[in-house]
Amino acid sequence: MVSSAPVSGGAAEIALALTTRSGRVFVKGARGERAMIEGRVQPYLPVIAPRMLWQETIESWFILAFEHVDGRHVSLAPSSSDLGRVADAAHRISLVRCPDLPVLPVENRWARFATPESLALLRGDFLVHTDLTPENFLVASDQTWVVDWGWPSVGAPWLDTVTLVVRLIQSGHDPAEAEEWAQHIPAWRDAPRAGVRAYAEIRAAVAERNAAPIRDAWLAYRTWLSTVR
Repeated sequence: MVSSAPVSGGAAEIALALTTRSGRVFVKGARGERAMIEGRVQPYLPVIAPRMLWQETIESWFILAFEHVDGRHVSLAPSSSDLGRVADAAHRISLVRCPDLPVLPVENRWARFATPESLALLRGDFLVHTDLTPENFLVASDQTWVVDWGWPSVGAPWLDTVTLVVRLIQSGHDPAEAEEWAQHIPAWRDAPRAGVRAYAEIRAAVAERNAAPIRDAWLAYRTWLSTVR
């Protein structure tokens, strides 16, 4: 190793950009099940996820190393030129079918927050990131990457698009504008309205319980959904 520098690594307790004689590497480390899950799901991820180079367990620490992406985060503001690339990335994720992904499916993960009937609307065998934020998109050399796969699940292919609709609301779009943007993603166009409402109810409840910064946007979307067909 020639040098190292701390970088933002989402929920990771350690996040470093290492410069070696053979190039740069992003290394993140954490303790607990979430870190292990991110390593476990790597073989299932699409090509827009940076490639994992190696993983190592050191006592209670789980360490992952990835190809380094020197990019910028996207903006989801109404005037942003990044909205198209975000829609394209969401579409590409929605195409990944992985029924054997070694994580809890959405209907089990959020079972305490909804009825079995509502949870059934969310079932599927597609990859779901569940935590798509502006910080989890990186743009480098006109390539869009999706990072931080610590909360993946399996479910309906449109679930991540619902999350992005709410991220757009948080970034200044009104709900109708956010849903109009979502029309660019084929999986969204096939989403049952009752399923979208059910997912918004669940995520709003989770955000309220955790006092998450996204809480107000989920609550606003849930309220708006109750007023439209």
